[in-house]
Amino acid sequence: MKKTISLLLVCLLLLGCVPLAAASGCIAIDKTWNILIPEAPTPAETFAANKLAKELGTVFGEAPAVVSQAADHYIAVGAASEADVSDVADNGYRIRVIGGNVHIAGTAQRGLQIAAYRFLEEFCGRKVYTSTLTVLPKCDRIRVPADTDIVYEPFFESTETDWISPRDVEYSLANGLTGGMYRDLPAETGGTVDYLGGFCHTMGALCETEKYQDTHPEYLALHDGVRTTEQPCLTNPDVLKICTNNVLKLLKEKHDPDAPLQIVSVTQNDNLSNCQCETCAAFEAAHGGQPSATIVNFVNQIADVVKEKGYDNVAVDTFAYYYSQQAPTGIVPRDNVIIRLCSIMSCFSHPLDADCNAEFYTALTDWAKICDRLYIWDYATNFIRTCTVFPNFNVIQRNMQIFYENNVKGVYVEGNYYMDRCNAEFGELRAYMISKCLQNPYCDLDKEVAGFCRAYYGPGGKYIRRIIKTFCAHSGSFDGEMQIYYGSWACMRPFTSAEARLVDSWWNLAYLAARTDAQRANIKRSELSWRWWKASAGKCEFSFFNPLRPHEKEKLYRDLLDSGVKTFGETAGSDAPGIDRAIIRYATPDFWRADTKDNPDCQKQIKIEKMAAGFPPLFGIVAFFYTMIHS
Repeated sequence: MKKTISLLLVCLLLLGCVPLAAASGCIAIDKTWNILIPEAPTPAETFAANKLAKELGTVFGEAPAVVSQAADHYIAVGAASEADVSDVADNGYRIRVIGGNVHIAGTAQRGLQIAAYRFLEEFCGRKVYTSTLTVLPKCDRIRVPADTDIVYEPFFESTETDWISPRDVEYSLANGLTGGMYRDLPAETGGTVDYLGGFCHTMGALCETEKYQDTHPEYLALHDGVRTTEQPCLTNPDVLKICTNNVLKLLKEKHDPDAPLQIVSVTQNDNLSNCQCETCAAFEAAHGGQPSATIVNFVNQIADVVKEKGYDNVAVDTFAYYYSQQAPTGIVPRDNVIIRLCSIMSCFSHPLDADCNAEFYTALTDWAKICDRLYIWDYATNFIRTCTVFPNFNVIQRNMQIFYENNVKGVYVEGNYYMDRCNAEFGELRAYMISKCLQNPYCDLDKEVAGFCRAYYGPGGKYIRRIIKTFCAHSGSFDGEMQIYYGSWACMRPFTSAEARLVDSWWNLAYLAARTDAQRANIKRSELSWRWWKASAGKCEFSFFNPLRPHEKEKLYRDLLDSGVKTFGETAGSDAPGIDRAIIRYATPDFWRADTKDNPDCQKQIKIEKMAAGFPPLFGIVAFFYTMIHS
């Protein structure tokens, strides 16, 4: 009996020596493991292996060795891996456990590298939230399920956004950004999808409209009976020749035959002066009455020459923008033409397939039917009043899904690209949300936002999430819609005083819960947007019945400057230091623009608010409605 008990005890002790990971259906990776690479690794394999070793070294306190031979306990990279990627799309990857070891393989120029980042995020918890905030927990071992088999294929061939952090190489690699306008990813990391020459509004330069203003006015658009340099005439054969020659010259100077894709922008100028000459009008009439018809025809002919010259990895890009938004009939873009559809006139309180966005959604679905390479230029900030709340967080993911479901191949989300001079809202959070949705429109975005808010705002991040949810519930003007050039008060429907005070309390709770100066600074910076909105709408300390309102506005202005804000919007005349004292004290923030300090409407509001400062209720009411009408 004693012998039997002894044997049982020995068996229990032996079972206790079996790694917990194995008992739970996982393999346990620690510092004794190796990173296995081929005998003659490519630059991409070397990069991926070194990245894994470096970050795992941070996790374990000692980096795994990078070797070309290993019998067991290894992470195999690239050609050393047995993971089959023969049916995985370009720039995709596979992470698979085979025989108790991890095998990582990728396709095309960047699949392997982003697979290494995915492994670190999935199994080590590494998150690159901003260019200066990376989270990587330390531990003795990481556990990978023994049945792991992750296959990823990119949702878009080109992903681009322009906030501060997305320009950073490490941030871009971790979060799947591939566009080349705002970042320069080294070749060993996969490089970028580059635009050669200009990124947008290039027709004026390529067609040389200014040059021929006097000698060949027929090259210029005829708009409202007048020839104008604002757009070229796209049915004039000489204009086509000039533009084509300039495109070929650009390709001769900058083309990279080894790049997977390069793009030349042949895009309409940023105005509404499209040509209305007899020839253009007739061509458009024959193709659904759409101005986009002459553009597609013009760009198709350039794309044909580009292909004939052997530039097989080049696509010619053009806009579907303002007057050219809707697709034509009876003509289709060539397979090497990109149509970049712009959502500039859309409502951003609601998804782009909502009734209020019917015009855009019709354009999207129509273009998707005839275009093999449809791109999107989307928008994600208030460009004229950038310091205020822009509550579009609830549509970011759904819009990206809509793009993917309609055969979109590339997405650029234009945001606060001047954030280095105007960081007073939720820019870093919005940039992260956009980046993760570009990487995977069906990701668990709520989980991503929760993780970001914990890291960026601290333990009180849960209150920031509550605030954002409340803002989205109030998103839009009185009709519920919100566009990118709305006044501050119109970006959110009115809050009752009780609701506004509740939001104030959440900001205070978030601040009190913060553990670091950086977290407190992030909270205060984001809160500036709420204070801007309150000052514009006349709520709480900025109430039109508060005689101290002018002093609260001065405090807001000083806090903006102290946070590094130098401009209040994209357009000229938004620079903050040039604003005079009367405007700060007596005008609402939407008037705080250098080019409006002598504006009659602004001066009227100053007069009204000076009278309202005396506290007569009637003047407070007048000031409120004046702001609503003129902001």
